Amino acid sequence: MKSMLMAERLARLSVRKWLAMAIVPITLLGALAIGLATAMLSTQEVALYHVNAGTQMTTTLAQHSDLALLYESSAGIAETAASLLDNPLVRQIRVIDRHDKVLFEKTNGEAHAWTYPPAPEEGVASAELDDFWVFARQVRTSRPAANDPWLPEAALLGSGSNEVLGKVQLVLSKDALFKARRSIFFGNVVTSFAFSLLAMFVILAIVRSFSRPLETLAETMHEMRAGVWAEPVVPVGPREIREIGESYKSLMAVLRQREEQLRDFNQDLEERIRERTQALEAANKELEAFSYSASHDLRAPLRAIDGFGKALLEDFGASLDPTAQSYLQRMCEAARRMSDLIDNLLKLSRVTRYEMQVGTIDMSEMAAAVVAQLREQYPQRNVDFRASPGMQVSADPNLLRIALDNLIGNAWKYTGRVARPEVVFEKLKQGQETVYLLRDNGAGFDMRFADKLFGAFQRLHGKEFEGTGIGLAIVTRVLLRHGGRIWADAEVDKGARFYFTLPDA
Repeated sequence: MKSMLMAERLARLSVRKWLAMAIVPITLLGALAIGLATAMLSTQEVALYHVNAGTQMTTTLAQHSDLALLYESSAGIAETAASLLDNPLVRQIRVIDRHDKVLFEKTNGEAHAWTYPPAPEEGVASAELDDFWVFARQVRTSRPAANDPWLPEAALLGSGSNEVLGKVQLVLSKDALFKARRSIFFGNVVTSFAFSLLAMFVILAIVRSFSRPLETLAETMHEMRAGVWAEPVVPVGPREIREIGESYKSLMAVLRQREEQLRDFNQDLEERIRERTQALEAANKELEAFSYSASHDLRAPLRAIDGFGKALLEDFGASLDPTAQSYLQRMCEAARRMSDLIDNLLKLSRVTRYEMQVGTIDMSEMAAAVVAQLREQYPQRNVDFRASPGMQVSADPNLLRIALDNLIGNAWKYTGRVARPEVVFEKLKQGQETVYLLRDNGAGFDMRFADKLFGAFQRLHGKEFEGTGIGLAIVTRVLLRHGGRIWADAEVDKGARFYFTLPDA
């Protein structure tokens, strides 16, 4: 319920409010994302700067520690260490000789047990901890570029073949990085937020210049829908909106013209409907007269032919030869068949003109009643009939009974030559549609002639099965009048399956 109310409220919002609801959060989120991305990149640059600074300081310390390591004396390191420790970010300096003995160690602030990376043969090794960077570098002897008599230590350092004298280690704090990160983050966020507000106000102003003419045009359309056919005003705005307004004005003129034409057409149509209704009523009266004539005037000669034929057979049958008796019997059968055709033709006509009284019908119970009547009519038949319970439909009971009489009667008839006849009536679900199926294991039919199956006076079997070929045509008319449909498939001597649809109850 709440979601429906929310959907109704959103549907009533104007274009301007919809655009504002979309633009404001997108702009703010975009500004926040840009600020975070810029802050991240700036922080990475600051971190890279400090790592490079720590690498340079470690290299400087190594260059000024070679003589101290050579003589195993810390006297020459103190001045360089003091200058490096003047930087508040440098937390510890260590000089270790070749025997892993600490030659010099100085710490700014509280001491920690830092884990240093192994010193490589070339360059400076660095590692990042939670709050610090640690650096390490080897100190080696190197051959001087030229002999200098004033620097005898250089000769000593260059006498070896790149010998390891020891290593230096340095710890650099991340305090400056943390301060820079906070400063950069808040600065970027504030700047991005301010820019987003400015951009948002500019975009909303542009949106208003576009949405206001559209709102005016929408109000005019709403008035037209309410029946107020006022002259539309072309909105002032961008070229595209003006063109929309002009097109709408032209459309309104065409609609007025079409309305007048439609009014004249409706008057003419009503007159034609009255004429056609009168003609249809006259045709129905003629059809009723024909039905009366067919049911009375045509039956009388047929009854006479059948009656006199039977009288001849009963009174003079003994004096007639077999050929004459056969002729009289065939004449009587033809008269009875003609009478049945007239009856079925009248049934088809009544189904078409019958005034329906639609209600909820249980087809399972109606089918059981039809089967009970067939069992009384053909007591010698032992047909296994099964029907799904509770098949409720919305239909006229009289017409539906006629349809089931014909469908089940056909299944009963065409299983007459099967050793174990079986008729099944069930309900299926095909997608969203309810389909009813009546199947049997009788004679079936050839699907090549299925297009003739539901036509009037069309038969797919010979004289081995009695009938006039009108039953399925009546079923089709009944289902069409209820808005349903029918189709079938079968195989010769393997039974038939009739599918049909009806409105659900």
